Amino acid sequence: MPKNTDSQDAVNAFQACLSFLPPSSTERILKQLKQSIDYEPVIGIMGKTGAGKSSLCNALFQDQICLTSELMGCTREPQRLVITVGERSITLVDLPGVGETPEFDAEYMTLYHRLFVELDLVIWVLRADDRARAIDITTHRLLLSNGADPSRFLFVITQAECIPPLPTNSECQDRPSPTQCLSLATISAQIAGQFPSSYPVIAVSAHTGYNLTVLVELMVHALPIQASSAFYRQLKPEHLTKESNDAVRQRFGEMAGNAFDTVINPDSFPSGWTSFLRKLRQKLVQLATVLWDRVFG
Repeated sequence: MPKNTDSQDAVNAFQACLSFLPPSSTERILKQLKQSIDYEPVIGIMGKTGAGKSSLCNALFQDQICLTSELMGCTREPQRLVITVGERSITLVDLPGVGETPEFDAEYMTLYHRLFVELDLVIWVLRADDRARAIDITTHRLLLSNGADPSRFLFVITQAECIPPLPTNSECQDRPSPTQCLSLATISAQIAGQFPSSYPVIAVSAHTGYNLTVLVELMVHALPIQASSAFYRQLKPEHLTKESNDAVRQRFGEMAGNAFDTVINPDSFPSGWTSFLRKLRQKLVQLATVLWDRVFG
C-alpha cells in the first residue's frame, strides 16, 4: 500500500479490524486488498477525428491531454497516455481506426482483439451534429462479432451545445435549450438502437460542462469495481458530487468485502463462527468506506 502517513494509518486500521483472525488469514486478505488498491485502470477512447475526444478528456481529468488521432486522422497505432494524481495512475488508450480506409479493417480487428483484453472500459465518442455514423456502426458490429463484450462500451455524445437549433443569443449557456434537449433525446434514442450497450447513451458538453457529473457517476458504475477509485482520483473536483462520492466509497467497501471472501467463507464454519465472521466482514466493508480518503486522497 502507499507509504504516506494517512495510508499507513488506514493499513493499521484494517489490520486492527482483522486482528481476531489468524495472522496468515489477515495477511492474505490485506494482500488481496492491496492488489485491488494498487490497480491501475486502462480506459480506451474511440471516435472519429474531430469528435471531441481530447476536449472531453481535458474537461474530465486534472492532467492536460492531447490525443494524436485528433491531430493526425490516419494514426494506425494506439496512443497510450498515463495520467497521475498523487500516487494513483490510470492509462488512456486512444484507439485508431474509426473513420479511416476499409483496407485496414483486418489489421485493426487484430489490434482491437489484442487490446480489448486489457481495457476496463471503452468510451466511444460521437459528435452531436454528426449524423454520418455508418463507419462507427460497422466498426462496432465487427468488434461484437469478434467477441467484444457489449458491457465494455459506453457511448457519449459530445458537443451537445452545437446541436440545432442553436440559441439565438450570443451568450454561452450552461445547458442546451429545451428544444436542443428534445433533439438530443431523439439522437440518444437513435444511437442506443444502433449501438447495443449495457449503459444509457449520454449527451455532454466539454465546453459548458453540461452533464459531465452524470457521466462521471455512470463511469464509476461502468468500470470494474477495482478500477473505480483510481479513476475517480484523476477527476477535476467540479465534476464530483455527493452521489458519485458515495458510490465510489461504496464500491471500495465492496472491494474490501471481496478481498475477505477470497480468503474466508463464513458458511464453511460452525454456526457460531459464521455469525461472527459475517459481522467481521461487514465491519471491514464499513471501515473501507470510511477510509477511502486516506487510501486514495
